[in-house]
Amino acid sequence: MDLRQFRYFSQVARRENFRKASEDLRIAQSALTRQIQMLERELGFLLFDRVKRGVRLTAAGQRLLERSQYILGEVDRLKETLQIEAHVPSGPASLAAPPSIGRLLFSRLAQTFLQSYPKVQLSLLEGWTSNAMSQLRRGELSLAIMSDPPPDPLLEYTRLFTESIYLVGRPGDSWLKKRSLEVKSLADLPLVMTSKTNRTRQLIENSAAREGARLDVRLELESPETLQQLLLSGRIYGLLPYSSIYHGAQTRRLAAVPIRGLAITRYLAKSRSEANSIARETLEKTVIAEMRELAKRVGVRERG
Repeated sequence: MDLRQFRYFSQVARRENFRKASEDLRIAQSALTRQIQMLERELGFLLFDRVKRGVRLTAAGQRLLERSQYILGEVDRLKETLQIEAHVPSGPASLAAPPSIGRLLFSRLAQTFLQSYPKVQLSLLEGWTSNAMSQLRRGELSLAIMSDPPPDPLLEYTRLFTESIYLVGRPGDSWLKKRSLEVKSLADLPLVMTSKTNRTRQLIENSAAREGARLDVRLELESPETLQQLLLSGRIYGLLPYSSIYHGAQTRRLAAVPIRGLAITRYLAKSRSEANSIARETLEKTVIAEMRELAKRVGVRERG
């Protein structure tokens, strides 16, 4: 039994598929299967049940996964401890953020890490709140920026800033010439929104429901580029945080008016159980600093 077998086993458990795990690990599937079988023989019990489309952990396998992740984490922490004296962040670190934030943040983060922390293997991913929460719990992400996430005992949140929700459409539209709008006035307008699983949409619809307004959602769309094209057609409106339309509003390609009382708060989330590596700590501090600057750029109001 060795660390390599533990890493192989953990990857198969995460992917629930030998072929996908072997591709991730860049080894032959037959070699991976052989290593897992050797581990099972040494332990004296099966680690996986074979199912139609892959494998699933047995009860014993689940217990081994928890212990092996702890052992691998201890080994990684030992490696990093040996690097502390040099104060050189290294190793993997990852961040997920909603697309609207990612477009404004990721390039700046990438430049900072390429220049100042070249030994950090940085992954920057676009992802919605619900998906990011699951990935944090599974240990697949270091950090995630989320929109008003629900309480979770496994996660730790740092509040970043609050931004208003805007009605967005083509310049010159009479609705968009007002200083602001009430939530209830949205019931008269055809809207395009993200899918119902999107946290921002859920917050908007809940707020509208409290005001007795039923939103007329004609289209569901995830592509920011296609969304802007539709908004410019003048046939439909969007409800978006200002960060989503920052560039369009600055260049006057889009017009927008804030909705009174409708806002979302951005949080930085991390797992309470994951070891606080130097790379994650560096990424966390950098993200918080960049988000404070971003708050000034996009004209949001920060909470104290």
